[in-house]
Amino acid sequence: MLDKNDLSQIKKIVHEETTKIIDAKLKPIKQDIAQIRNDQKTIIAFFDREYLDLRKRVERIEGHLNLPPLSQAQ
Repeated sequence: MLDKNDLSQIKKIVHEETTKIIDAKLKPIKQDIAQIRNDQKTIIAFFDREYLDLRKRVERIEGHLNLPPLSQAQ
């Protein structure tokens, strides 16, 4: 018959093994999430630069044509 000490040792072993299995299965998922975050940062940075460049061009055209900015023209 198993006593409390035996049961606690079994519980500890089962917990350690299941933790190892879960960590092994989650590792590729964590790597994928990290890659998605990096890709997302790259995309956001690209479109931020594109937006700022386009905004500068529009402001230059407005200045050249002596047009008020669109927000004031409404």
